[in-house]
Amino acid sequence: MEKYAESPDFLTSVDSEQSQLVLEFTLINVEKENITLMMNENGCYLSATSDDSDYVATLSFISPVKPSEAKAVFSDAILVVKAPFKEPLKNYVRVTVE
Repeated sequence: MEKYAESPDFLTSVDSEQSQLVLEFTLINVEKENITLMMNENGCYLSATSDDSDYVATLSFISPVKPSEAKAVFSDAILVVKAPFKEPLKNYVRVTVE
């Protein structure tokens, strides 16, 4: 069977206290042992393999994080990564939605 490289479905958000970045990746038919996640303060690289897919993603973050304090949990095909921001979110301006 031929494998396909694809970007996983993912969601990026911030927790309710705006203190950490939250990433969620959907990795269908992937075993935890087949996931590679690398992170620095400005972004991350993810690769994961299953029998029929090679998932690959690179992301840039909205604000620097502390990668050494990041936590990743994989359950039911969802990888959830939480990384605290180095500093509180600042220099952001609220945009009025009309």
